[in-house]
Amino acid sequence: MKQYQDPELQELAERLASDDAGLRRVAVLDLVDCPEPEAVELLIQALNDADPLVRQEAAKVVDEFESAQMADALIAALNDSDEVVRNAAAHALSDLKDPAAAAPLLAALQESRDPFVVAGILRALKPLRDADAREPARARLDHADPRVRREAVAVLGWLKEDANLPMLIERARDDVDPEVRRAAVGALVYADAAAVAEALNGIVTDEHWQVRAEAINSIGKLDHQQGLDLLITASRDTTWQVREKAADAIGKLRRVEGVPALGECCRDPMSNVRKATIGALGAIADEQCRPYIETALDDPDPDVRKLARWAQSRLSAA
Repeated sequence: MKQYQDPELQELAERLASDDAGLRRVAVLDLVDCPEPEAVELLIQALNDADPLVRQEAAKVVDEFESAQMADALIAALNDSDEVVRNAAAHALSDLKDPAAAAPLLAALQESRDPFVVAGILRALKPLRDADAREPARARLDHADPRVRREAVAVLGWLKEDANLPMLIERARDDVDPEVRRAAVGALVYADAAAVAEALNGIVTDEHWQVRAEAINSIGKLDHQQGLDLLITASRDTTWQVREKAADAIGKLRRVEGVPALGECCRDPMSNVRKATIGALGAIADEQCRPYIETALDDPDPDVRKLARWAQSRLSAA
């Protein structure tokens, strides 16, 4: 066993070498409070412990350590026999966000065939925005496993490159998995409005409401006339979550042309939609909003009434 000069670190090393798995688990938790940089070595040791419960604890506390050294250990943990360890490692990898981790992640991606591992690596690469992840992500857009396609889409979205738009639009429209379509729609928000308007026009009628809601969320971030027309149509969607998103998005655009549609939403049977609507009217803060805001002062939901008073104050300040 390696000897450490720091007494606290040495004591933790001895506990992690104990035959008692319970003692080793507690030692892992105590590692979090150890300020010594060498504590990372002991955490990596715990990630390779013979006992799955010790490995679980190690994977759960990894995000407390800021070190690119963790990347290799976490990538290896993605192949762990214990599902909890694999899931914790995947989560920790996505939180690592260390540019120095890109190289080992890309190397592991090239060698990996297991869909769970591939998806986990792609998820960790996403926030790094490393240009070298572009081609590996593109190559996996047609992967058989939807988890991999979803993470590949996210990588390309975070790179924010116009050259990736046609591929993202194709996934948003045509992928068989609704979660992949939803991820692709969300990835389009960096684009120029004109470049994705036509694609979003088709997606707001997607059979899955979650995809429609994501499309509405994206449209709300793209300020163009066709987008407002789509939001007005979506404010009458059969699913209340979509209507709620549409009302909120109209408010973000702050276009008075959307006020009549918001007026209709003030009578929505779902209070969440009415709350989003009054919030949107307050954001627009135009005199046309006044009758709808004043009516909402008597809404049966106290949260709607509270928002109506806020919206009324916005009108007074305008």
